[in-house]
Amino acid sequence: TRKMRGHIMMGYGRVGKHRKHVSGRGKAGGLTHHRNAFDRYHPGYFGKSGIRVFRLQKNRIFLPTVNLDRLWSLVTEETRKKY
Repeated sequence: TRKMRGHIMMGYGRVGKHRKHVSGRGKAGGLTHHRNAFDRYHPGYFGKSGIRVFRLQKNRIFLPTVNLDRLWSLVTEETRKKY
């Protein structure tokens, strides 16, 4: 900051130093040096869960039903006359 201009370490200290990303960026170290935090605040973050479905077709269960009394309303007028 402006007030620390001229001071050798700018207030960051000689021993600890002001380094850019000391512990890594983002979610780095979740399995090693940040494990405590991940286990405490995000339990179950690592590992597998669920079943792998190789060719998942999501629309298979969709089966619309039509009542017989509504059936002719879906057909054009020409088709009604034909049958």
